[in-house]
Amino acid sequence: MTKEQQAVLEKFGFKMEKGRVKHDKLGIVREIEEFLGFTNLVELEEYVKQILRNQCQMKPKKS
Repeated sequence: MTKEQQAVLEKFGFKMEKGRVKHDKLGIVREIEEFLGFTNLVELEEYVKQILRNQCQMKPKKS
């Protein structure tokens, strides 16, 4: 993974740990290979945003 790709992930609160990409606050854990296929940083950023949107839609709202 390039430093630029890592910077995109970190921008959205993700960190790399033991071959995985994690977002501690949202409980997201994905394999690093899932993010390696992106050569265009804009596409990677859009993919990360979609992951975050999907995760937030799945979380139940607190009353």
